[in-house]
Amino acid sequence: MSVKQRVLSVVSRLLGRTIRIVGGSKSAQIAAHLAEDLSPTVSQNTEFGTIKFFCPGKLPEWRARTLLTKEPETLEWIGTFGETDVLWDIGANVGVYSLYAATKGHSVLAFEPSPSNYYLLGKNVEINKLDGRVLGYCVALNDTTKLDTFFMSNTELGGALSSFGEAIDWQGRSFVAQCRQSMVGFSVDDFIKLFAPPFPNHIKIDVDGIEDRIIIGARQTLADKRLKSVLVELDSERTEYCQGVAEALATSGLILLKKEHAPEFDQGESSAAFNYIFVRPDSGSP
Repeated sequence: MSVKQRVLSVVSRLLGRTIRIVGGSKSAQIAAHLAEDLSPTVSQNTEFGTIKFFCPGKLPEWRARTLLTKEPETLEWIGTFGETDVLWDIGANVGVYSLYAATKGHSVLAFEPSPSNYYLLGKNVEINKLDGRVLGYCVALNDTTKLDTFFMSNTELGGALSSFGEAIDWQGRSFVAQCRQSMVGFSVDDFIKLFAPPFPNHIKIDVDGIEDRIIIGARQTLADKRLKSVLVELDSERTEYCQGVAEALATSGLILLKKEHAPEFDQGESSAAFNYIFVRPDSGSP
């Protein structure tokens, strides 16, 4: 923990103690007003313009602060999009990459089933005045269209590591859900047939465990030559799983261009997590 973070932690604890001393309903009222009035907005300058992030917690602030460093390969990928290309961001979280693509000028469909993250996604779209470019949906995508359960390993604002239909994590291991939410899920193909949304030229999948199911439910979409590329985050140590995803995409005419992660992830718990980028050779994508 840095000196700045330690100072902030101390100040936060002192403020909390001061409020509790007041006691009763008055302390709750003060805390509620402070929570609303003191929630910071973090700004990040990018080559396409400034992006603002509503950050009422530590994780949203971290996601905003690391926009340009956490996944440089994702930013580079978005940088290759054609002027009128459409992005589908599946597992958008608080909208970091949806906002980046929209600030660049792209239309984005952002899918985020976590209720708390969807709130922050919507707030971020609002404060950046991007509601004409980013369409947010609080639904899950899957291999079939159905009502099921969204298993949340945590309920933190900006949290991740949750799964639709089965409590499995990004490494394929079962987990005990801290909270379960009722959720509607669609296959990508069904979503397009039912609602005729803007068709994706690029799809980003970051869902922590059911990537293969989403790809199975998107067979027709992936085979459509309007779809130029797919970026999917996978655990490289799940060799057979990754091979299955690659083979399913190859069947649709998409080949692996590269897999990358930032050097800061070369060590530690996430060292096996990579973004795999697949492209259609005849699409003009690099």
